[in-house]
Amino acid sequence: MTTCHCTHLLIGKHHLGRCLHIFTMDAVLTAGKEALLNFTSGTILALKPTPLAKALAGFEFALSLYNQKGDILLIIAVLSTKCITLFDHAHRSLGDGWGKEQNVDMTHMDLKGQSLLEVKMAIYDYLTDSEFGRYQILFNGITIAHFEKRFTGPATKIGYWVGTAGGPPSWDVDVYRIDDLVPEERLALVQGR
Repeated sequence: MTTCHCTHLLIGKHHLGRCLHIFTMDAVLTAGKEALLNFTSGTILALKPTPLAKALAGFEFALSLYNQKGDILLIIAVLSTKCITLFDHAHRSLGDGWGKEQNVDMTHMDLKGQSLLEVKMAIYDYLTDSEFGRYQILFNGITIAHFEKRFTGPATKIGYWVGTAGGPPSWDVDVYRIDDLVPEERLALVQGR
C-alpha cells in the first residue's frame, strides 16, 4: 500500500487507510488570481486558508466559482463577522445579471474557536429536484447554507478577491468525490441537506 502525501482539507482522514482521490489539485489560490477547477456535481471543493502573518482588525474577501461560459455560479462574500453573503452573476443578461442575494447570519454559528479568517470551507455540489442542483456550504464541517444554482455546467475556475481590510493571504484548494470521505464526514453532507 502506498502512502498519500496529500493534505486533506475538510477534516483530514483517509478512508480505510487509502487515498481515493480522483482529482487532486493541490493548488494555491492567491488574492487577485484565479485557478482552474474540475468541480462537478457529486464532488466536494475544499478550501483551507493559509495562516496570516499578522492579526487583522477587520477583513473583506470573496471566493467566486465560474463556469466555462463566464457565469459566476457562486460568490461567497465574507465582509463581517456577523453575516456572509452568497450570490451569483450571469455573464450575459438583459438586466444587471445579479441573482438573489442570500445572507447567512453567523452570530450563532459555532466555528470551533476560529475566526472567519481561519475557517476551512467546503462546498458540495449535489443534485436535487431543482433544475441545476444546489451547493451545500460548510465551515469547519458545519453546514451554514444551501445555495440554489441558476446556471448549468461544472465550475471550471475559482477566483479570490481581497478588499482593503484584508483577508487570508491564500487558500489551499482541493477537489474530491464524496466517496473519498470517511463515513462520519459523508454523514455531515447527507444530514445537512
